[in-house]
Amino acid sequence: MDKMKVSVITDVKTIEVQEFPIPEILPHEVLYQIKSFALCTVEQRAYAGLRKFPYPFVGGHENAGVVVKVGEAVTEFDVGDKVIATFGYCGSCDFCKQGLGTQCANSRKNRKRFDFEGMIVGGAMSPYLAVPSHQLSKLEPDADLKLSALSEPLACCIHSTQKAKIKFGDTVVIIGAGIMGYLHMKLALMQGARVIISEVDEARIEKVKNAGAHYVFNPAKDNVVEKVKSLTKGYGAAAVINTIANPVVWGDAQAMLAPFGRLIAYSSQDNSDPVGISFGQLHSKEYEYIGTVSPTYEANMRASKMINFGLINMEEVVDSYYNIEDAKDAFERAIIPNTYRVVISYE
Repeated sequence: MDKMKVSVITDVKTIEVQEFPIPEILPHEVLYQIKSFALCTVEQRAYAGLRKFPYPFVGGHENAGVVVKVGEAVTEFDVGDKVIATFGYCGSCDFCKQGLGTQCANSRKNRKRFDFEGMIVGGAMSPYLAVPSHQLSKLEPDADLKLSALSEPLACCIHSTQKAKIKFGDTVVIIGAGIMGYLHMKLALMQGARVIISEVDEARIEKVKNAGAHYVFNPAKDNVVEKVKSLTKGYGAAAVINTIANPVVWGDAQAMLAPFGRLIAYSSQDNSDPVGISFGQLHSKEYEYIGTVSPTYEANMRASKMINFGLINMEEVVDSYYNIEDAKDAFERAIIPNTYRVVISYE
């Protein structure tokens, strides 16, 4: 049986190359050869030991590649198709059938993508994966596979932007100008919104100013709530999207909302960190507090089309490119604070 070399995180800041058999596919699966993957905060935290993922760990849920073998029951894909893979949504539970796969009831029960006694998140740190065909989205034949690996983070932002129900002329506040804040800004601008950014890092402030943000305020220097109120006749913003995983920002996020405003809880939040909510305000102002996590199938498809059609330039959120042989250097670069996406290629 042919072997493949897999980059495995075995401990804090430790990556080992281990050999495994190239996986055999079931009738409804394809053999998916990874061409590139990006290092999300999930992989970064696993590598740096900032979140207690079990080791050994194989990440890589932001990825793109090529179909190299199809199961006998697969009809929609052919060898050579360029594709991206979603999370392990089962496609058959009540949530998946409603297009709500982010809450898939069986995502943790799926067959592992290769024979590995450890934690797999996406798994593109392995060069080959056995993937159910319903978890794949087809790309254009001329798709750039390095940039297409970023379909997943863009899809996450599409999902949350859709939930924000932004209308032409709305004022939208985005807290944080990292990669996710930047992509939310781009999408909100496409929806016809006036976009206000709250960000403390000067380099990021300049980046979003140059990319089209209408106003950028530094909460370390400015009272952002007052600034937002002054720009909206005292009402506040139609939507506030928080991309910062810090409980201290939620008070201001709520205070920036106009009546009927929508607060989008995009950032991951430690469940042990208390966040105060005025339910009296929620009631009387008819606010909507909306959670959002991961992308749906539809969002993945739309993200891949936006990248393929040149509707959004993902080069703007790429920090650097590395080859898989230099995976440790790539991780070390990725965990530097304020770094945008690092992409690892197999070629």
